[in-house]
Amino acid sequence: MEIIAILLNLAIRYERSEESSTSNTNKLYLNTNICKIFLNNNWWNIIEILQDILLPYCGILNKLQSDNACLFEVLHALGYFIQYWNQFSDTELGEKMIERLEKRWNQWKQPLLLLSFMLHSKYQFTYFNNRINNLSYITFERYLIYYYKVWFQKRPRRLLLDFEDYHHKVVPFDDETFNQFGDDILKFWRYVEGDYKELAKVALKIFGICVYTIDILIIHI
Repeated sequence: MEIIAILLNLAIRYERSEESSTSNTNKLYLNTNICKIFLNNNWWNIIEILQDILLPYCGILNKLQSDNACLFEVLHALGYFIQYWNQFSDTELGEKMIERLEKRWNQWKQPLLLLSFMLHSKYQFTYFNNRINNLSYITFERYLIYYYKVWFQKRPRRLLLDFEDYHHKVVPFDDETFNQFGDDILKFWRYVEGDYKELAKVALKIFGICVYTIDILIIHI
């Protein structure tokens, strides 16, 4: 890296020699301890490892902090980090980081995050293990009904019927139809809103929520 070469050159050029330490001189030198750090190969190896760890975090956090970051992207980020730390060479560090991720997950509004992923036609139920209680089809139905009542202050009439069509990929919820929208999930749900009003209302509400709105940025992971 260019910055490493610059700092190494700086340390070599401005390291105080034994002769200069015993003579009076107005020449400026780097602190001896700083020079030792810059000239220590092990220190640079640690810096490179730290860089490899931080770069993915920075890239994902930049995305999540953008104005148009959607909730389903938080699950993408979480999944990436879990996979990253599962494969990390330092097993102990990996386990500790996964433990922190799990603690953070427990603090988030999980139903909204799960619904945002499930109601994205590109993913639907593909990545969910329905043997886990809070990922079952029935649980998602309960989440949908709950948020519909809370947001629109009325009982749904055909929300579950809409959801059943969505679950079985009945047209227009098939892949061929969705692919025509170029992954624009908002346009897709506006398109189907006429025939699937209740489910579309919930979906549009969820996809209209940005990450900042529910304060779940993973800055403190």
